[in-house]
Amino acid sequence: MEIYHNSRNRKYREPFGALPTESTARISLFVKEDVAPSSVYLRLWDGGERLVPMERTEDEIYSVNLKMPERAGLLWYYFIVEKEERKYFYCKKRGGEGEVLDSPNDSSWQITVYDKNFKTPDWFKHSVMYQIFPDRFSRADESSEISGRTSEYTLYEDWYEPLHITKHPFEDGPALNDFFGGNLRGIIEKIPYLKELGIGVVYLNPIFEAFSNHRYDTGDYGKIDPILGTEEDFEELCKMCEDAGIRIILDGVFSHTGSDSVYFNKYGNYGEHSGAFRDINSPFRRWYQWCDENGGYNSWWGCSNLPNVNELDATYIDYILKNDDAIIKKWIKRGASGWRLDVADELPDEFIKILRREVKKENPDAVVIGEVWEDASNKESYGVRREYLLGEELDSVMNYPFKDNVLGFLTGGISAEDFAERIMEIADHYPFEALYSAMNILGTHDTVRAKTLLSGQYIDPNWSNEEKKRFRLDAKNETLAIRRLKIGAFLQMTFAGVPCIYYGDEIGMQGLGDPYNRMPYQWRNVDVELLEFYKKITRIRNSCVALRTGAFNPVYAKDGVFTFVRKIENGMDVFGKVAENGKYLCVVNRNESAERIEIALDGTTCLKALLTGEDVSVNQGEAEILIPGLSCEIFECF
Repeated sequence: MEIYHNSRNRKYREPFGALPTESTARISLFVKEDVAPSSVYLRLWDGGERLVPMERTEDEIYSVNLKMPERAGLLWYYFIVEKEERKYFYCKKRGGEGEVLDSPNDSSWQITVYDKNFKTPDWFKHSVMYQIFPDRFSRADESSEISGRTSEYTLYEDWYEPLHITKHPFEDGPALNDFFGGNLRGIIEKIPYLKELGIGVVYLNPIFEAFSNHRYDTGDYGKIDPILGTEEDFEELCKMCEDAGIRIILDGVFSHTGSDSVYFNKYGNYGEHSGAFRDINSPFRRWYQWCDENGGYNSWWGCSNLPNVNELDATYIDYILKNDDAIIKKWIKRGASGWRLDVADELPDEFIKILRREVKKENPDAVVIGEVWEDASNKESYGVRREYLLGEELDSVMNYPFKDNVLGFLTGGISAEDFAERIMEIADHYPFEALYSAMNILGTHDTVRAKTLLSGQYIDPNWSNEEKKRFRLDAKNETLAIRRLKIGAFLQMTFAGVPCIYYGDEIGMQGLGDPYNRMPYQWRNVDVELLEFYKKITRIRNSCVALRTGAFNPVYAKDGVFTFVRKIENGMDVFGKVAENGKYLCVVNRNESAERIEIALDGTTCLKALLTGEDVSVNQGEAEILIPGLSCEIFECF
């Protein structure tokens, strides 16, 4: 018996992808058999099993119009075909397709059913993003000391000085309390640079007072770290960025605080007898998770300098989220346009839901992005299925699957066919509001620099800190890495979602994992050719609305070549908003050798290459394209 269904083919499932509550999908199954089956069922699971009879609607096609639930959640399905007292189970196998089995397995197709009122900020979907690690981007002065700091820190005199790694004075592990002195006024000075690069939103790693240079060990949520500047500096940064068409979003670290904080105060730097660690009557005492009467406490992943908080404690929620002057509201009032939530997996669903509501009360157009490293639509965390993208929690997430698949494809670990399947899996699972707001990254402060990974050069996990510090790409591998990085940047700028450039990637910075991926921006060591490529491809994205909110359709994936079309037709984008028509064919070749491909393009007579300016003719709907090795091109279709 021949059975077929493909969730990504509108003949078999219409419409494609995630669906709003109370909408209807038409689901169809092809069944070819000499003797017709006695019954065909759509087997559903959404917390309980249902069998829905399917009707024969045309020759060898069985269909059902399925209404989505009133409540957001995940709906799973496969098919059961009965014939002559025998059951055949058609379950998901690969991509959108399935396979016939004699008994069912756990592989089902997923439909993400999201709240029909789910809406994410339009400005964010149309932006190019830039991530700044504040201590390492730009220093506006040459101060040799930092007011308000304890004595346990290092300030480098030379912006280009090598890192010094020292032991933490109070806890296990490295201190990470060495500062190059990057500050808010330094970022203000570089606004023209960001504007020229085509940036529309800047994501800042934490900027609040803390012991470390990364500031994920918050000392005081209500204060700008004095190394970075003042509250007035922050407000000026937001205002000047706004004038330049750039918005600022902040890093919210709410699953833990620093042990050296006004709230915990383990070392007495905030008063000898204040803080939860030193005073059992402290109003902050109930925020933390105490293990014993001797002051033992739970901490984030065992890091004793990061004590975990009880996020659902009423006083914590009031302080961080609900009060008129709550932390999330204070900084939005002062100019921020949203929050990126650190370790969203560590935050309870209810906390994120309250945060979203309160953020949107303060500014309905603010964005809330979560740090999630997997497919966020079906992520389980601590035994609970998370509800990140159903309409009550996050606007979207950091798209780590995008990063992993792009880097895997470009370095040869993933075939073009598998790459297409994997990126379409995310497109299938994410609501369009979230997909087109996904933070498409190649690297962050938590990962090895993209250029280093793309080189393929050997990295020994057992290297000492000194060996890691000295590591540099050799000339051959660096050349290869740059060519691959250009393709990676091209994919960022042409995929559905919000491309995010990690500071310095655009000038070819390299580096291993933390802290070597957080070196100061190399203002006097710029790869000018690479930077100009980034500027060109961001200009193309910013000038073509179809690359931002147009439909996304893969059309060819074979032998290391991947091509897809972005288009707007009939004057409407994928969100039903009025937009300029446009059609663009995007082509990448990860192979070192040139490849010749043929692409069917109905209604197109000519292709105009936007990177090289060369025309390609289209004969009777067929285009023959020669794409050089390790290259990419975007063609406007006429």
